Amino acid sequence: MFASPLDYVIYMMAYIFYVVAIVVCGMAFWKGDRPLRLVAVVMIVAWLLSAMAGRRDKYGMNYPISIIDTNVALIFIWISMRWRRLWCAVLAALTIVNLLIPFMALIDRDIHGNSRAASYNVVTVLQLMVLFVATRLTVRARRRADEGAVRS
Repeated sequence: MFASPLDYVIYMMAYIFYVVAIVVCGMAFWKGDRPLRLVAVVMIVAWLLSAMAGRRDKYGMNYPISIIDTNVALIFIWISMRWRRLWCAVLAALTIVNLLIPFMALIDRDIHGNSRAASYNVVTVLQLMVLFVATRLTVRARRRADEGAVRS
């Protein structure tokens, strides 16, 4: 089934990222404010839809996932403009980078599939880190506001 041990590691990393994504998005939904909750729901729904989407064509493009990523990026841009959140604009930029990866692989046919998978993993880790930091900053700001209200 696997050609090399690296294929097995890349295959398992996808499932590890799903578990970590559920934990980080769950924490954002539980502890975050309204924009964080909305982003967490959008990310979980997008990852679930991406897992159910069809496979690549002979050139390496997966059109349903490209459509999902485009819509997610547009939603993140709307959230960042509506609530003026910089972290959401960064998430939108990372989603656009994620959208550009298969197009670059389509243009440059010499990019190996493992390299493309590794680039998806790097972008996913960065997205989860941004969401984790945003959740942490929101919790800290809420705690400081509560401490200020108690002092008054």
